[in-house]
Amino acid sequence: MEAGPALAWLLLLSLLADCLKAAQSRDFTVKDIIYLHPSKTRYCYTQHTMEVTGNSISVTKRCVPLEDCLSTGCRDSEHEGHKVCTSCCEGNICNLPLPRNETDATFATTSPINQTNGHPHCMSVIVSCLWVWLGLTL
Repeated sequence: MEAGPALAWLLLLSLLADCLKAAQSRDFTVKDIIYLHPSKTRYCYTQHTMEVTGNSISVTKRCVPLEDCLSTGCRDSEHEGHKVCTSCCEGNICNLPLPRNETDATFATTSPINQTNGHPHCMSVIVSCLWVWLGLTL
């Protein structure tokens, strides 16, 4: 084979190799966070799908309103026995760790969700927790 066609094939293959490169992962920058976190959303949502062995299959992260964060936790998926853990948090870049179990799959806020005045609800929660705790220790 002459040098001309061989060189053409080499250039063509290198061009194809550049086109087929996988997307490189990177950390988000502040500019990315501002762009990806619209003003109507307040919480960072993470959904982590894993194999039975614990290896990650997929990770979804996005900014969401409160309604999307009301069902956090882990569940077994009906698809090939995969486990799906979901967590939400409030704040900038608060969802870096991936939820892998019930301890990690939580909804963490920095401010109260219910902005109403008064403390009757807080008192009822405290009393309910004490009642459950006393019931478990007796």
